[in-house]
Amino acid sequence: MTRRILGDRLDGLIRAIPGGSALAQAVLRLIDPERRALHALRERRDLHLFQPFPETFEDRYPELFDALVLRLARLEAPRILSFGCSRGMEVRALRQRLPLAEITGIDVNAWALDRARQADPDPRSRYILADAPDPSERYDAVLAMAVFRHGQIELERPEDCAAILPFADVAAGIARLDAVLRPGGWLAIYNAHFRFADMPVAGHYRAEPFRMTDHAPQTLLYGPDNRRIDGTEYDAVLFRKAPG
Repeated sequence: MTRRILGDRLDGLIRAIPGGSALAQAVLRLIDPERRALHALRERRDLHLFQPFPETFEDRYPELFDALVLRLARLEAPRILSFGCSRGMEVRALRQRLPLAEITGIDVNAWALDRARQADPDPRSRYILADAPDPSERYDAVLAMAVFRHGQIELERPEDCAAILPFADVAAGIARLDAVLRPGGWLAIYNAHFRFADMPVAGHYRAEPFRMTDHAPQTLLYGPDNRRIDGTEYDAVLFRKAPG
């Protein structure tokens, strides 16, 4: 029986006890290092933490990855940043398509990064523990997939998201990505609760006509005033930065 299955069974048993929810979480953190790592991150106040629930899977966005490869075809060894790389699935998916690329994955979760390094020994892959890219670096493409969102927003769908994930924090995070993306480079953002078109840096970008057919448009959206935008879809995913 795996640690995760055992944890899920214990969770169900303890939650059946009146008032057992907090106890269940404490017990699960004792037996599951991933849960301990996530709990420690959520307790910190010194991080630019966006999505605290790092669920992901292999080759999650194949159409987007393929589209990006076509746009980077002229570069023999493009430099790519996977922002919020979790256990490195995105880095490995890109590596399969661009074997000579220099790919950097950054994340605030040390436990997840250890798993990423174990699964990816390629010397052209780097995994860095950080909540923002090194401002001295420059990349040809930056991906932030399922980063600028929050599971609590998905669950509760509040009218105002400021108490959970304010627009200003997301705008500042995207500005940090913009700072390390070369002129003419490519920015990929999807599965976010905010529209890139609303960001202060958006005026320096052109949205590509590319649309993913293997994933639905984003619909749980919030504006610069942190208020929920109802009845709107947003399917822009890939953006090109204006040449210098």
